[in-house]
Amino acid sequence: MPGCQPRPSRTASLAAPDATVHGGHWRSALAALCIAALALACFAGVTQGFAAITSDGVRRADIARQPRTLPDLGLVDALGQPLSLADYGQASEALTFVTLLYVRCQSVCLTSAAGQSWLQAEIRARQLQGRVRLLTLSFDPANDTPEVLAQHARRLDAEPTLWRFASLRAVDDLPVLLQLFGTVVLPDGLGGYSHNAALFLIDHQGKLVRAYDVDRPDIALADVLRGLSGARGAPGA
Repeated sequence: MPGCQPRPSRTASLAAPDATVHGGHWRSALAALCIAALALACFAGVTQGFAAITSDGVRRADIARQPRTLPDLGLVDALGQPLSLADYGQASEALTFVTLLYVRCQSVCLTSAAGQSWLQAEIRARQLQGRVRLLTLSFDPANDTPEVLAQHARRLDAEPTLWRFASLRAVDDLPVLLQLFGTVVLPDGLGGYSHNAALFLIDHQGKLVRAYDVDRPDIALADVLRGLSGARGAPGA
């Protein structure tokens, strides 16, 4: 009829809303991808390139990537003999496994001590004396005197020539020690401390080169044995 407008088709009336909906979904998906990419980049930064998830994992990755030099920190051992942490920073034929603890601890320190005891037994059984040694450092010098450390060593049946116990001579050096090993120590409100723990390795050049889970001394020893085997097979070894 003259003057009548054509009725829009059903297909045409539906096309525009569909295009709008699909366009909105696309923009939302693109925004989500951008956010995910940014989050992934940030996560990579704080996890050392995805090498670690936990703070202890970050510490492990950081030490492995940048071995640390041992500073000249004054120590005193269970026999009352003075020494320096830098003594272990000298080139040596022996590798050193290190743990940090305080003697009164009844939590993760027991795991540390058990791991060191296991390592001592394995070192003896494999006749690795002189090639692998143990060092336990206390971060509670006010209470862990040479006498206390000596009693602790006797309870663990520690062989003095293989496994040495020491504490700081000056409490003021404690922040440097804790920072070196990436150890966080907080008062627990009960007279003790809450802290993280690890089994550390000092290499032949006297560098702090590895940190292992404190309850996996077997993995740490396996790494050392592979290294020692490779050294024996090298020309001139």
